[in-house]
Amino acid sequence: LADLFVNAAFGTAHRAHSSMVGEGYEVKCSGGLMSKELDAFAKVLDSPAKPVLAILGGAKVSDKIQLIMNMLDKVNKMI
Repeated sequence: LADLFVNAAFGTAHRAHSSMVGEGYEVKCSGGLMSKELDAFAKVLDSPAKPVLAILGGAKVSDKIQLIMNMLDKVNKMI
């Protein structure tokens, strides 16, 4: 089918499913859309316009503890 696996889906990149990690491909990389998403995050997290409000969602708070701890000094308010 192909010689390499390109993942351009930022929203699913954290999943370890074989269809998301390119199981069976020797060469794996992120695509252009993934690069744009990471650039947008870097802009907001590294030098954001103040004030910064972070809105976190999801059912499992335990999964977000590390995220919350990492963001505390970067945001003015968190919901």
